[in-house]
Amino acid sequence: MPRSHALLAGLFDYAGLFPPAGQPLEEALASYARYRASRDGWMLGRFVVPASQLEAVSAAALRYLPTGDASVSWRFSALGGPDPQADVAHVSAFNGRHADALAGAAIVDTFEVKVTSVEDVRAARAWASRGFEVYCEVPLGGDTERLLDAVAHAGLHAKVRTGGTTIGSVPSADLVAEFLCGCVARGVVSKATAGLHHAVSGMHASWPGGEHGPMIGFLNLVLAAGIAEGAGRAAAQSPEVCATVSHLLGVSSAPSWLGHSVVEWRGDHGAVIEGPLDQFAVAGRALVRSIGTCSFEEPVTEARGIGLLQ
Repeated sequence: MPRSHALLAGLFDYAGLFPPAGQPLEEALASYARYRASRDGWMLGRFVVPASQLEAVSAAALRYLPTGDASVSWRFSALGGPDPQADVAHVSAFNGRHADALAGAAIVDTFEVKVTSVEDVRAARAWASRGFEVYCEVPLGGDTERLLDAVAHAGLHAKVRTGGTTIGSVPSADLVAEFLCGCVARGVVSKATAGLHHAVSGMHASWPGGEHGPMIGFLNLVLAAGIAEGAGRAAAQSPEVCATVSHLLGVSSAPSWLGHSVVEWRGDHGAVIEGPLDQFAVAGRALVRSIGTCSFEEPVTEARGIGLLQ
C-alpha cells in the first residue's frame, strides 16, 4: 500500500516521444499500454503528443485502445505547434473519430502551448472556450510575473519546464520557487515537465550515460508545492515562504518516515517539513496537477526505492 495515494495517483504524464527517450510513436504507445496494464498503472497520467501527430496516433493505436461502451478512454494531452488552426483541426478530428468507442476509446482533453507574450496567452484562451484544460508554458525569469498575471486573468493553467536534455537547462531552485509561489498568489494551478524522473533532488545524470549536474526531484517539487499552497494566496510570495520552498527544492537527502504516513524531511538547517504526508501531498497536487516525464519506469523505481510505495 503506498504511503500516499494522493501524492502519486495519475502524477506522471507519459512523454516518451520526446528527448531524451525519443521513442518512435508505435513504441511509445505500446509502452503506455503496458504501463496502464501494470500494477503501477494508477500512477500514470495522460499520453503527451504533438497535435500534428494525432492522426498517426489514431492509426497506430488501434491495437491498443480499449473498445466497447464500458471502455475507459485513454486521455491525451496535445502540444500546440506553429499553426493554431491546424491544431484545432487535428484535435477536433481525433476527438470526433474516437467518440465512437468502437474506434478506440480516447480523448484529447488537455492542451499545452508555449507562451512568450500576453498576446500568446490571450490566443490560448480559445482552447479553454472549447472545454479543454489549457496549460501555458511560461519561461522562467524576466516576464514570468507578467505572464502569470495574464494566465490568471484568462482563467488558464501554467506550466514550468524544470529540465531538458542537458544539465544547463535545469533552472535554479529559486526560479522554480518563484513560479510556484507566484501561481499560488494568483490562484493558478500548474504542471511541470522535464528532468523530473528522480524522486529526490541531487547530482544526477541528465540521462543514463549523460552529464551529471543538479536536478530537481519530483518528490521535492510536489511537497515544496504543498508548502507554497499551504501558505495561502496572501502569504505565498512572502520572502519566508519562497525561501522555504526553494530550500526544499534543493534538499538532496532522502526523507525519513515516522510510521507509515508521517514524513520528516531535513535540510541544512533542520526539518523543512514534518507531519502527515497526505497533508503536504494533497496541497501539492492541488498546485501541481501532473509531471511530464519521458520515462515512467525510472520515477516509479525511484519512488519504490525511497519507500513511497511501501
